[in-house]
Amino acid sequence: MTDIIHVIQWCQNQIHICNSSVIIFNKLFIKTHSIILQTKFAKGKRNGGKDLNKVLKQNENDEYFHFEKDFIQFSCNILLPIEILPNSHLSDIFSSVTLYHTWQNLSIINETTIAFIFYVDFFRHDPKSVHILFLDTHPKGNLEVLWLQLFHSYIRLGHLNISSIFYKELIWSPSQAQSELDLKQSRQKAPSYFFDFRQYILEKFNIIYSRINKNFNCQNINILFLVRHNYIAHPRNPTGEIKRQLINENQILNELILKFQNFSSIHFTFNHFEQLSMQQQLSIIIQTDIFIGMHGASLTDVLFMKSNRALIQFATTAWQKQTHFEQMALINNINYHRCLILNGHSTTAQTIFNC
Repeated sequence: MTDIIHVIQWCQNQIHICNSSVIIFNKLFIKTHSIILQTKFAKGKRNGGKDLNKVLKQNENDEYFHFEKDFIQFSCNILLPIEILPNSHLSDIFSSVTLYHTWQNLSIINETTIAFIFYVDFFRHDPKSVHILFLDTHPKGNLEVLWLQLFHSYIRLGHLNISSIFYKELIWSPSQAQSELDLKQSRQKAPSYFFDFRQYILEKFNIIYSRINKNFNCQNINILFLVRHNYIAHPRNPTGEIKRQLINENQILNELILKFQNFSSIHFTFNHFEQLSMQQQLSIIIQTDIFIGMHGASLTDVLFMKSNRALIQFATTAWQKQTHFEQMALINNINYHRCLILNGHSTTAQTIFNC
């Protein structure tokens, strides 16, 4: 079941400006028509998209642009009051909009382009016809393949070699804090279009969700133990050391393997996702009935499990109040259990087994 209240609010609370060249939806995101971006007015120290090992220890503030006056131009003079876009990065971007009179030396983009994140279903666009424009200078990440698989193409603002670009339609998504999946939303139901979004991703990686047997088979239970290895995930952790991992991991795995061997109906496996492709991760998680692991980003894959399965998250006292993955489990109808452990203790394997 999805939460459609937000979609209703988007439709009911629209502000049209400049003959609908600018449409603001519920003070969250913006759809623009016939807009010019002048890239020379986006000032930053980096262009983005670099390999992680080339930007280690770089300051996070260096991964964002500062947008000067004339970055955005419309066919009419408009001034967006701050209260129209409260507490939003968009209020900064749209704070100095200017008027264009003629089109000279322009590159014209006729296809729909979405800045930052996407609201494809709401605007009834085929994702494969949509271009993604990133307005930051973050380094290259593990999700690069995902953008190419889901959409027509993507590009970073810092990689555009054209000074002025005319966009027929450009949609500006809200900040993370105002997004449908942000933790502060404290959701109990799936956000709008969540299940369509999940199914689309699976199908793009050749997993046809409609053909998968979704019934839970008590005689054939697949348990996946997600282990965590050190790897470099972002520039501010140049050693790649992962703090939230089990100190005596090998001992725990060996003990659990022995315990589960006594149950013919249980297939216990372990894996780490850091070095696996997106295709491999999804193929594993869609067949998982009980997903167990330490608090960490890879547990996000709970969003792609079949409903009515289970997530068991290990947590120490320092992380027991974090609700990231509990909320993700809830919106996907996954049973959630937090297992409090003493990391490094000789009885940790038994504690996990009891959970």
